[in-house]
Amino acid sequence: MEFFVLGISHKECPVAIREKLHFSKEQIDLALREARAESSFSELVILSTCNRVEFYGVAHSEQEGEAGLLRMVERIHGISSDEFRPYLYRHSGTEALRHIFRVAAGLDSLVVGENEILGQVRDAFRAADRLRALDSLLYRLMEKALKTGKEVRTQTRINKGAVSIPSVAVELAEKIFGKLVGEKIMVLGTGEMSILTLKNLGNAGAEILYVVSRNQEKGESVAKEAGAEWVALDDWGRYLTDVDILISSTAAPHPIVHYDQVREVMNARRHRPLFLIDIAVPRDIEARVNEIDDVYLYNIDDLKGVSASNLRLRRSEIQAAEELVEHSVGLFNSWLKQLEVRPTMERFEIFLSDILDKELSRISSHETLDENKRRELRDRISAKLLHQPLSKIKEASRNGGVAKYVEALQALFGLEQKPHETDHSHRNAR
Repeated sequence: MEFFVLGISHKECPVAIREKLHFSKEQIDLALREARAESSFSELVILSTCNRVEFYGVAHSEQEGEAGLLRMVERIHGISSDEFRPYLYRHSGTEALRHIFRVAAGLDSLVVGENEILGQVRDAFRAADRLRALDSLLYRLMEKALKTGKEVRTQTRINKGAVSIPSVAVELAEKIFGKLVGEKIMVLGTGEMSILTLKNLGNAGAEILYVVSRNQEKGESVAKEAGAEWVALDDWGRYLTDVDILISSTAAPHPIVHYDQVREVMNARRHRPLFLIDIAVPRDIEARVNEIDDVYLYNIDDLKGVSASNLRLRRSEIQAAEELVEHSVGLFNSWLKQLEVRPTMERFEIFLSDILDKELSRISSHETLDENKRRELRDRISAKLLHQPLSKIKEASRNGGVAKYVEALQALFGLEQKPHETDHSHRNAR
């Protein structure tokens, strides 16, 4: 049994492919239910964000696990794995652990240090646990990854500055206009990303005219907070003539801003340029909108340049965060090594206990030794005999030398696992 990671991300895979693989909450639930019946892997977490789709799991065989996941993706999304296979990356063992810890720490994000990813990892963990797609190994790993992600953010300054997709989107708008003071804005969506966008736009001095959403109650509440007017999703087009920038971040599964709508608006604007920033995945704005004269469309992949400049300013904090991640990976690997030794140590304890019981019974036949006294004496001797081996094995688990101790114990005391015995040592390892 081994940990694995299979996924795509913003680093190599374009948004046009990522949006095809994006999992809605309902699709994640469906996939996790299927995973419980899939024999090629025993545990699974699915993380789907605007910048990545990743599967974290424990598999009997890495090849079988990957094949099972690809079949599941093809069924749920109705696409051939040939479309995205060139962009897939795979990690196993320690590299898989390291990747999961780095993702939770925000070190693998488009905007390094972002806070949103930690909540997204937590949600993915909770969904897998709710649908019983976890056993003890991956459960423990996700707990430790979340703990490390929190430590990175509290013990370093990696999340200072423009470290969210919305903040970088606003920074991109500032690069285009020089400043946003007085620029008129429309925001599509009232989810978490849109609310963060509105906050950053307000801090930049932009004039937020309209907040567009399907839900009137929430839309009016968000619009009021931003000092804007709420507009129904079906009615936003006629207001577009009033604004300079549209920023869109909805959870719609298909584009809601279409080529014909924008072309009609541009005829009324008389060559006044319009800037569209689409930070949604799947994308909200049809890509060919960018072909219209005086329209400038940017999507989430266009934020990389802004993010890279921020990255250079936080090099020392990133190094500190990487060191925390490596420490956590080392501790988790040490725990795994100790877990592997547990069956052998349990057999060793039984071996000692049997010998002590026999010898103390022999003594009891000649000396007055009641049952409680005999049990107490057996436990004390057993603890003293086990202390040194356990200490050595715990120390060896941190430096990779645990195998020699296990082999020595097995050879010296005949503790090899019998063919009919099954190792369930990880079952109660939480």
